[in-house]
Amino acid sequence: MTTIILTSTVNVNPCKSFVFQKDTHLRIETYLNSILQWLTKTKFNIVLVENSGYHYDELNNEKEIYKNRFEVITFNENNLEQAQYLKRDRSKGSSEIFAINYAYYNSKLIHSSNFIIKITARFFIDELEQYLSLFDLNEYTCLTQQDRNRCEMVGSHYKYFPDIFNIYLINDNYQYNGHIEDIWKLRTSKHKKILICKTFNITETQRGGINQTYTNI
Repeated sequence: MTTIILTSTVNVNPCKSFVFQKDTHLRIETYLNSILQWLTKTKFNIVLVENSGYHYDELNNEKEIYKNRFEVITFNENNLEQAQYLKRDRSKGSSEIFAINYAYYNSKLIHSSNFIIKITARFFIDELEQYLSLFDLNEYTCLTQQDRNRCEMVGSHYKYFPDIFNIYLINDNYQYNGHIEDIWKLRTSKHKKILICKTFNITETQRGGINQTYTNI
């Protein structure tokens, strides 16, 4: 079974760099549009992790309907003791990878999975399930999107999660690098059995970081 971890931040931390879409209502609307499609149009396990304390009450019905394959894991990194270091970190990537690990350690669905794919929650990839059905993911250690200089999607086999999703954003020179795109590319490049996905067309979607939309992943 493949589990999709959807990462969301409804209430933006003003200290973070490169945040364009700050309106809470617009962010919720964008997230909900995507999440509902992941639930209704795919059979993936879906783990939605929210790091700013939002509980997604709008999805209460879906939490029951899809309870066998849907989890919402919410925390507020500003109030979590082990996340206090993030207050001094302007990188959104640092917060996202913390959230991915928080989901990993607080999810039931993830630990019944053989493959885990992190996708930014605002994006829905309609072709992904059919595409992945063409491959035996047990033969791969990790997965990336076609453009490896972007950071919307990255995945790993369950047993390689601690490597690909290591919480410390450190490069090969043991220096901190908050540019998460570089970290994903560095880590996945060390693996030979990597699935580099084709480019997927998606519905035009506003990016969260800058005033730009994406039509593909």
